[in-house]
Amino acid sequence: MKRVVPILVGTLAVAAAVILSGVSAKAGAAPVVPTFTKDIAPIVYNKCTMCHRAGEVAPMAFMTYEDVRPWAKVIKTKVMAREMPPWGADPEHSLKFRNDRSLSRAEMDTIAAWVDGGAPRGNAADMPPAPKFAAGWTAGREPDVILEMPVDFAIPAEGELGVQMFYSKVPWSEDRFAETLEIRPGNRSVVHHAGVFVVDIPEGAHIDEHGRLVNAEGKASSDRGQGLAGRADVTALPGANKLLSWVPGRGVDQHRADIGKRIPAGKYINWQMHYNPNGRQTSDRSRLGIWFNRQQVTHELLIRQAGDALATTKGGLSLYRAEGKEVEYSADEGSTRRRSKTPDIPPYAEDWSLTGITPVTEDITLYAMSPHMHLRGKSLKWVIVYPDGREQTILDVPKFDFNWQIEYELEQPLKIPAGSKILGIGKYDNSPKNKWNPAPNLPVYWSEQSWDEMYQPFTLYSVDSQVLTDMTVTKQQ
Repeated sequence: MKRVVPILVGTLAVAAAVILSGVSAKAGAAPVVPTFTKDIAPIVYNKCTMCHRAGEVAPMAFMTYEDVRPWAKVIKTKVMAREMPPWGADPEHSLKFRNDRSLSRAEMDTIAAWVDGGAPRGNAADMPPAPKFAAGWTAGREPDVILEMPVDFAIPAEGELGVQMFYSKVPWSEDRFAETLEIRPGNRSVVHHAGVFVVDIPEGAHIDEHGRLVNAEGKASSDRGQGLAGRADVTALPGANKLLSWVPGRGVDQHRADIGKRIPAGKYINWQMHYNPNGRQTSDRSRLGIWFNRQQVTHELLIRQAGDALATTKGGLSLYRAEGKEVEYSADEGSTRRRSKTPDIPPYAEDWSLTGITPVTEDITLYAMSPHMHLRGKSLKWVIVYPDGREQTILDVPKFDFNWQIEYELEQPLKIPAGSKILGIGKYDNSPKNKWNPAPNLPVYWSEQSWDEMYQPFTLYSVDSQVLTDMTVTKQQ
């Protein structure tokens, strides 16, 4: 028995050495580093290149390895902080969206591992084909029609301009429906925001060679403040005349194949352009790209903002609440000036609230939401209050960013029954804690300039009872 012990001990020692050797080998094995061609390029092409390419808003292109590699560390920092790609919806308190550009945790970790591993190129055979874009447009093909502002508008080097109003005739003889619309500023450096509407013009008025509206007395308008804007009553449905907006971060509306934005014949395109001079004389001639629906349109898409009545113009009272108190409100269609008793935002107010309460007077289907505020904008949230009192938050943007004003397109359209209410709950920060705040010691007024404020929770929807047959709106029987 005494001879067995050394043998047993020796055997155990050998076994332990083998086991430890295996563990050491595994521990020393280099982790597999993601490569650009196999792992990173698919993420970049899917979530980044719509902006990071030549001629687009991003300051650098991300189409090739050579493009991306110098920015690797910056990309990791921005991605891990969830600053890029820009996406403001809180996933815990919002529905799912079909245009969600945010990265998953797995995608973020892959990018971090690639950067930490030296950002290798990888095998050329693994490289996916680069996405194809129509030159100068976000969509993958050229627009069916491109409409331009009627003139090149000269912008002075300095000064404050009101919203400039231009008009051009709708160039077709029967109503048409757009599945996709895109505003392309001719000069992004001076375009603060833009809206494109379809309007009638007042009786006796005409459009002059400068694209301005001239009334029956021969007086021409140059901006919205002169009160000569075209009428908005192009159909009986509110929200029918707005086509879309351009603001930093957005300018493309892509609708569903069977839902279209009506562009009626015999009307006028109203270009509402707001410019901020940038220190040098320049000009702008913005364009509107239109992609028509390729299949039968079943419902007409409408656009309103929270606080404005939906569905019909009768049977509902729209309300606003400023700091919990109801206020009177009225505004022309397309207007951004609130002619109301809404109080100004006081100096140093850190969490000032404004809520629009929209009655739903007919059954509707909701497709998308788009928040618009200015530099004091802090957050914006959409809440549905159903007839039975149940509340549902459908979009929460807790950190509104003026530089990225995204339209959030629902993954599945949401049916909202008559008797419901849509609440748009906005918060504003006029305190020194807001790094974008130009003057926390001053009250904030409601107007077009960035140092003023806006409250525009746009909602895109259709009325269930309004069914299109041969491009004509009919009531369901």
